[in-house]
Amino acid sequence: MVERSELQKMARTIDAHRKQLDDLHSRIDQITAIIDEHEITSNILQSLQQSVETGRAGARLSIGSGVTLHYTHESEVEGTALIDIGSGVFGEKPWSEAHAMTIERKEGISLLHKDLSEQASKLELKITQLAQEFNDAAASLQPAQTPPPAATPAPPTPAPEDSPRRSSRRGGRFGSELTLDD
Repeated sequence: MVERSELQKMARTIDAHRKQLDDLHSRIDQITAIIDEHEITSNILQSLQQSVETGRAGARLSIGSGVTLHYTHESEVEGTALIDIGSGVFGEKPWSEAHAMTIERKEGISLLHKDLSEQASKLELKITQLAQEFNDAAASLQPAQTPPPAATPAPPTPAPEDSPRRSSRRGGRFGSELTLDD
């Protein structure tokens, strides 16, 4: 038979795993947003590269706060983009290199996404297993058999008198001892 303290320990373990799973799901959502951003960037750079063949490339660039700039590149030579090359250092790279770097980063982030998703799946299975063990243990725990409390006779009700009222403190089963109600 399993003790109550052991059940509590199992419940705490399950709660800790659930919190860890919530954190994993939160990170997965963040990484998914980053992958989506890289996909958009990749598509824009690819579109700019293709439009260079015509000698004119154009785009609208959002700079935040609802403001968009119109960008025009009029040349048959590929344009350049500033790209973070690490540690907050930016370099000016041709669109094709920026596109290749974006694709490479997206693939690395996708691997991280896959790893975290696998960890989340394994953790979900572990939580399910622990929850089943907890339920089985809880079912085997039988409440201690205690005899029903003996019926205590109610104190006699005093007859109404013309004497002054008793103090406002309640009496009863415990006599003159203080109770939680006092």
